[in-house]
Amino acid sequence: MHFIFIILFTITINTTSSIANSISYYNFECNGVLRTNDVTTIAKWNINFINSNRATLDLYYDDKKKSADLRISIQKNQDFYANGKWRSQTTQGGRFVRLKYINSSMKLTLGPNGNNSLRVNGKCIKKDITLKVPTRKIPLKKIKEIVFIIKEHSKYSINHPEDADNILRHLKHTCHAIDSSLVEERPMPAGEESLSDLLASIDKDISEKNDFIINIKKVSSNSKDICKKYLYSWEKIDELLETARYINTNYSNLYNDLTSK
Repeated sequence: MHFIFIILFTITINTTSSIANSISYYNFECNGVLRTNDVTTIAKWNINFINSNRATLDLYYDDKKKSADLRISIQKNQDFYANGKWRSQTTQGGRFVRLKYINSSMKLTLGPNGNNSLRVNGKCIKKDITLKVPTRKIPLKKIKEIVFIIKEHSKYSINHPEDADNILRHLKHTCHAIDSSLVEERPMPAGEESLSDLLASIDKDISEKNDFIINIKKVSSNSKDICKKYLYSWEKIDELLETARYINTNYSNLYNDLTSK
């Protein structure tokens, strides 16, 4: 069963100056109506944050409960994206959960694409909380693993330059590993903690002084931009090929740098 939520509310993010590495944010308690095909019923759902990049979702309807663990990526423009899995598999649908919040329209969409969608609409009460922002040193092993996936799938993408389906399929794998919020389809070869998530979690004092991290952030930002531009709106196969070639060249160089460390 595929799930789509359209929820209207406003989220604001403020850095808490009195507590290091924390932000002011909200948990959400929501009530509304669940609809699927000819069924309409009352539902409630809660979104509870664990820290700035992890949360849980609990959905209640007709004496049933579905729960999911989410990985959150908060954007500079106050949008946020989340990916995760329902904790139990059902025969009615897949396990993968996608959640996307667009601040400019104040809409929250949850679920993979597909037919036979379940829809939930309602209002949410915000509960003020202070969230820790996890910090870590440079996780070189994890970064190297994801850079390898990006390098290999971008190479697969350009191996058959006349096959548009092959180029697009592996380019989606590539862009998902760079930033999981860029790609709608699931499952993907890389996990839901993308390279962007790893880089964002590195302590700021470390990342701003490390030449390698500065470089990989720049390459990742450029790659993310061109993925956004062409992945779902390409008109010519050359646009996809150039995207894959740019990514493959740069991430091959980054992988070589990591191998030499």
